[in-house]
Amino acid sequence: MRPASIVMFERLFLASLVLSVVSFIINYDSMIRDLETQPGVAELGFGSGFAIGSMAIGLAIFLLLWFFIARKGSSVAKWILVVLLAISVISLPGMLMGSWDLGVVLGLAVYALEIAATAYLFRADAAAWFRGERGADPATFD
Repeated sequence: MRPASIVMFERLFLASLVLSVVSFIINYDSMIRDLETQPGVAELGFGSGFAIGSMAIGLAIFLLLWFFIARKGSSVAKWILVVLLAISVISLPGMLMGSWDLGVVLGLAVYALEIAATAYLFRADAAAWFRGERGADPATFD
């Protein structure tokens, strides 16, 4: 049976992924316009396919991390997630400097959910989960 902290991590983290996809869909047109106005990107021919592919690859990576953390109890995956989150938070000041539109608000909500989810990975019951100490399922004895 998975500990409560891991279950909360899972819920918050999956909610952040869903919100991230919603944000991508809402901001898709403006993202494509931004890509097309950058000279280097236009030369390389990156456009909508690049944006969709990047989102799909990023989502696949985060789903793999979720699986290894929440279902397999991988401490390595936990630390990879922490490093990726720390790297992505570096872009936060730049996001706050821009105009406050729906994309920024959704982005901040995604960050908040990811940070809250990651915090649950450092609770005592989660630490036991990562050490491989799995408790018996109480329903087994019913």
